Amino acid sequence: MPYIRLSIARPRKGEEQRLEQLMRQLNELAAENPACLETFLLRPHDDSGEVARIAVYKDENSAEHAANSDRVLALRSEMHLASEAGHVERAFFSV
Repeated sequence: MPYIRLSIARPRKGEEQRLEQLMRQLNELAAENPACLETFLLRPHDDSGEVARIAVYKDENSAEHAANSDRVLALRSEMHLASEAGHVERAFFSV
């Protein structure tokens, strides 16, 4: 059953490129995982400045394993520093 990880963040002032780069690196790491089916880096049509990333995994266990690697945890920590407070980290499974 596919499992989806979603991150939506608004960069701190002056951190726009850094946040996009970090999310791109997270997607690249996810894509290296054989259990990752697809990744996307997204921007909305509005002027919110938000950046989103989606990674689709074959199952929840694979997604959880990937999310807890040292490299992913380090990048997510950097992402928190480059983002305004209140960014969204969500996970979904298909029904």
